[in-house]
Amino acid sequence: MHTAKPRALYLFNPEHDYALANNSEHFVPLQSAVQFARDCAPFVRYLADAEEALLFNPYDKQPHDLSTLEDVDIRPWGWDRLMRRQLRAAGLAESLLPTDSQLDSLRDLAHRQITIPAMDFLRRRCPDLPLPVTARRLTRIDEVEGYIAEWKDCIFKSPYSGNGRGNLYAHGEFSSTLRRQCAGVLRRQGALLAEPLYNVVQDFAMEFVAIPEEVRFCGYSLFRTQHYGYAGNELRPDPDIVRILSQWIDTNTLESIQTALKEFIQEVIQPHYHGCVGVDMFVYEADGYKLNPMVEINLRMTMGMAAHLLYERHVHPNATGLMRIEYRPARGEMLQYVQQQPAMASEDGRWREGFLALTPVTEETQYCVTVELRIKN
Repeated sequence: MHTAKPRALYLFNPEHDYALANNSEHFVPLQSAVQFARDCAPFVRYLADAEEALLFNPYDKQPHDLSTLEDVDIRPWGWDRLMRRQLRAAGLAESLLPTDSQLDSLRDLAHRQITIPAMDFLRRRCPDLPLPVTARRLTRIDEVEGYIAEWKDCIFKSPYSGNGRGNLYAHGEFSSTLRRQCAGVLRRQGALLAEPLYNVVQDFAMEFVAIPEEVRFCGYSLFRTQHYGYAGNELRPDPDIVRILSQWIDTNTLESIQTALKEFIQEVIQPHYHGCVGVDMFVYEADGYKLNPMVEINLRMTMGMAAHLLYERHVHPNATGLMRIEYRPARGEMLQYVQQQPAMASEDGRWREGFLALTPVTEETQYCVTVELRIKN
């Protein structure tokens, strides 16, 4: 009997941003990142668009043999040298893996400084929109000190980091602790991206995908932050998200930004990278409500894109809710938490109301991707 080859190989490597920063195939992730990857790897099955999709978890205790795979579409959370080595070690053919020059191009594009030409592009394409100041690339500690003197409340971002990690904050003074932290990033990564701090009202993102034929706008994601870090994504249809955002930002403005970003991705990113492109933004308050459309560009799968896909493929249209990453480090604590939640009720094959753990939970589980849904009011 002829067996069809799998169409796609999915991988969850949440340590990707750290691996990009290190840029070595011998990079050893923190144990917490390995635990997160091991616990939550099965979550990406829900994002697969083919039933025959395979899952590869390099931190699984069972060894993988990928040597028989041919013509497979490899879909990691993000491409880096560590991921390439792990796939090669599992037997995947070299011809299916990106080259050094391809990985170098991707890493250059993934540097946070890409927000500088991107914001300049938006200014040219949308000259009538009141856009905030462009991020500034700093390479010396005296430039950091000068930026604090100029702006007082500001944020300094590591070139390679995501989901709020790697951000440093100043509130009018350059403390010895902040000086030491900034000097460390400058030494390791060569630069910091500086921006003023804003009074953020709502975080969100526009999710795109770059493929050889085109750049496609996939939709919006609405996310929550807590203590400057990721706290979860709303599970809502795009019209709901646009309606929420339109409380503060005109829908024509959103459409103008979307069109301009699509052009920027097509011109600058698509020739070198094919995959998910998530552009983080926020609405902020400053003499009214304004839009910062260029907080961060992620050249990888994002939790926002994941939430968008989950809603489209699995959630009942009468339901809304929240996708979260739960963390409970004590043995058995996650299992007890999950067992106490109301079971997910489904209708017409779609999740409708209740709680669902998207990853297996055992006594050893510390991380879990969860969905909580309720019927719309």
